[in-house]
Amino acid sequence: MVLFRVTPLMLSLAAAWPAFAEEAATMETVQVTAHRSSKPLAETAPNASVISRHKLDDQLSRDIADAVKYEPGVEVASDPARRGNAGYTIRGIDGNRILMLVDGIRLPESYSGGGNGNGAISGRDYIELETLRAIDIVKGPSSSLYGSDAIGGVVGYRTKTVDDFVPEEQGAGGSVKGFAGNADNSWGGTVSAAAKGERADAMVIYTHRNGHETDNQGNNDSSGATRTAPNPQSWHSDNVLAKFGFHPDARQRLELTLESYRRDTDSNLLNSLYPGSIDRRSGRAKPALQANQAQDSTRRDRVTLGWQGKQLGAFDSLSLRVYQQNLRNQDNSSEFYGDGSRIQSDYSFKQDSAGLLLDAEQRFQALGAEHQLLWGSDISRTETSRPRVKTQYGANGGASNVVGGETFPNKTFPDSTSKRIGLFVQDEMKFANGVTASPSLRWDQYRMDTQPDQAYANANPVGQPPSFKDSAFSPKLGLSLPFAGHYTGFVQFNSGFRAPPFDDANMAFANRGHGYQIIANPDLKSETSRGVELGLKGQWDDFDFGVTVYQNRYRDFIEQVSLGMRQGLLTYQYQNIGRVDIKGAEARAAWRFAPGWRAMAAVAYADGRNLQDDSKVASVAPLTGVLGLRYDQAAFGGEATLHAAQGNRNVNPIASMRPGAPGSPAFAAPGYATLDLTAYWKPVKNTVVRAGVFNLFDRKYWKAADVRGMTASDPALDRYTQPGRNVSASVEYTF
Repeated sequence: MVLFRVTPLMLSLAAAWPAFAEEAATMETVQVTAHRSSKPLAETAPNASVISRHKLDDQLSRDIADAVKYEPGVEVASDPARRGNAGYTIRGIDGNRILMLVDGIRLPESYSGGGNGNGAISGRDYIELETLRAIDIVKGPSSSLYGSDAIGGVVGYRTKTVDDFVPEEQGAGGSVKGFAGNADNSWGGTVSAAAKGERADAMVIYTHRNGHETDNQGNNDSSGATRTAPNPQSWHSDNVLAKFGFHPDARQRLELTLESYRRDTDSNLLNSLYPGSIDRRSGRAKPALQANQAQDSTRRDRVTLGWQGKQLGAFDSLSLRVYQQNLRNQDNSSEFYGDGSRIQSDYSFKQDSAGLLLDAEQRFQALGAEHQLLWGSDISRTETSRPRVKTQYGANGGASNVVGGETFPNKTFPDSTSKRIGLFVQDEMKFANGVTASPSLRWDQYRMDTQPDQAYANANPVGQPPSFKDSAFSPKLGLSLPFAGHYTGFVQFNSGFRAPPFDDANMAFANRGHGYQIIANPDLKSETSRGVELGLKGQWDDFDFGVTVYQNRYRDFIEQVSLGMRQGLLTYQYQNIGRVDIKGAEARAAWRFAPGWRAMAAVAYADGRNLQDDSKVASVAPLTGVLGLRYDQAAFGGEATLHAAQGNRNVNPIASMRPGAPGSPAFAAPGYATLDLTAYWKPVKNTVVRAGVFNLFDRKYWKAADVRGMTASDPALDRYTQPGRNVSASVEYTF
C-alpha cells in the first residue's frame, strides 16, 4: 500500500529548498567541492548542496546515514545483520562510482565481495562526524575536476580548523560534548582544544563512541534464517584528528594533519545458525551450526603535509599537498558445530595509498571578462589486497586448510597496484552582464598491475589475471545566467570516466563446495557517462528556491552477470552491459515567513533504465520528499521534519540460482512518512543542550536501499526495518 502520494499541493510546497538547516545567511555558506575553490552556495548550480556543522548538530547525526537523511536523491545502504553502512547512493549510482574526499584527499574504496547484499564487507563509514565543519555533495558526473570514481558524484568532507575554535588572531579555545541515543543504545563524547600564536597554531579533536545493535521492528528473536530481531552486537570507536600549522610569513602556511580512526565490532550472528541435516547433494550428515561469533574492525590512518601560498607573483593561490593513507579492515568469525568441530576465518581488506595534489588559482581580466583560472594535478598510487585464511578444526583436534571445497589461504583477486595521473584546468569567466561560463577539462591516465601469488592461485587456478590501463579526457561546460534581479539559470554539460577497479577487473575464484565460480574478464572496458542538467535558482529576502532536471547516460556500465553452468559450476563474470539511462528532477525551497520562523521543503524524483534489456535500475531511489518547519531565537529553538517516500517501483524479478528457472517477485519497499522533532536550549552562555524524538509515531518502514535484491517472500524482511520511536540528546560546552 502506498502511504505517501504526491499531490499538486505537496508539489507546490516542495518546489525546492536550500541545504536543510543551513545558517540563515545562505549567501555566506561556502561550497568547495563542486568547484575545487571556495564559492557561495547561492552561486553554485542546484546539483550541489552543503550539510553544515550546524545541521549535523541539530539533527543529532550519529553516522553518515543520519547525515544525509533529509537530502533527497542521496541514500546510504546498510546491512543490519553485521556490516552496517556501506556507502552513498546518489541519483541511483552507488559504490565506488561515488568519489569520497576528506580535505580534498581521496578516501579508500569499498569492497562488497562480489555480492554482499546491500552492505559491504569493507564499507565507507569510517569518518567521525564530530571532526567535520561541513559535508559537500555534488550530484552527477564530476570527472572533469576529480577524474575516475566521480562518475556518479562526489562527497567531500571538510574537517574543522583552528579558526573554528579561535577566530581571533591569537588565543585558545575548545569544546566538550557528550551525546547518547537509544536507537543503538550508544553514548560518547568529544573533547576539542586549539591554540593560535603569532606564527604557529595547533588543534586536537578526540572522539569516543560506544554502542550496540541498531534497533528495528522485527519481533522474531529465534536463532536461524527467519530471525528478524537484530543480532546482538557491541561496538566502540575512537578517532583523533590533529592539525599543526606554521606561518613562515603572512602569505604562506605549512600544515601537518594527522588522523586516526578505529572501530571494533563484536556480533553474535544468530540469524546464520541452522540445525543438523542431510546434505541433498552428497547424502552426508551436515552438523548443526550452533554458534557464530564475528569480530570486525576498521582502521584508517592519514598523514597529510600541505603548503599554501597566497598572492605569490602570478598566483592568487597555490597549494601543494602530499599524503599517505592506510585502511585495514578485518572481518573474522568463529563457527562452532554440533559435532564438536569449528571453523576459524581470518579475512582482511587492505588498501594503502599515497599521493600528491597540486592546485593553482589565478585571477585576471581578458576578453571582456573576469577570469578565475584553476588548474592542477592529482597523482596517486594505491595498493589493494584481500587475504583470506580459514581453518577447520575437527573434534579430535586436527586442522585442515581445505574448507567447503576451497583451499586456504587464498585471495578472491590478486594483489593490485593502481596508479593515477590526472591533469585538470577550469576557467570560470564572468562577463559584465553577469553571465558566467565555466569550461573545464581533465585528462586521466589509469593503470592497474596485478601481483598474483600462491594464495591467488589457490582460489583461481586458471591462468594469469589481466592488467589494465586506460586514459580519457573528461570535458564539462557550465553556464549561469542571472536575470530579472532575483533569478539565476544554470545549464551544465558534463562527462564522467571510471576505470574498472581492483575487484571488477580481476575478481576470480571457485567455490566448489557451494557450486559457483567467478571468472575474470580480460576485455573489460572503462565506464563513461554524458549528461545534461538544467537548473534555476531564485533568491529574495524571505524566500529562496532551486530546481533542477537532469539526464545522465552511462556507457559500458559494469555489472556482474550470470553465464550459466560451466564445468559443473554456476558461473558469473563482470561485464560491460551497454547503456544505462538515469533522468530525474529535484527541487527545494525555504520561506522565512516571520521573525525566527522558516518553512522548508524538498523533493527528488529519478527514473533509471538499463537500455540493454529495458530493465529498471534497482539502485534508483523512489520519489522522496521532505517538509520542515523551524523556529530559532537566541535561547532556544526547534524543528519538525516530515520525511516521506513513495512505494518503490524500481524493482526487477530476482533471478533464480537454477539455470532456466523463472525469477522470484522482488520485495518493493512500501511508501512511508515519518515525523521527527528536534530542539535546542541554551541555559547559560556557551552551553547548548539538544534533544530529538525520531519516528515520533513509531511507523514500521523500510529504506529502499536496504532491501534491494530481496524477494517478496523472504521471511526475514522485518530484519531490515528501521528503528521505531527513538530519542537522542547531546550537551556541548565551548570555551
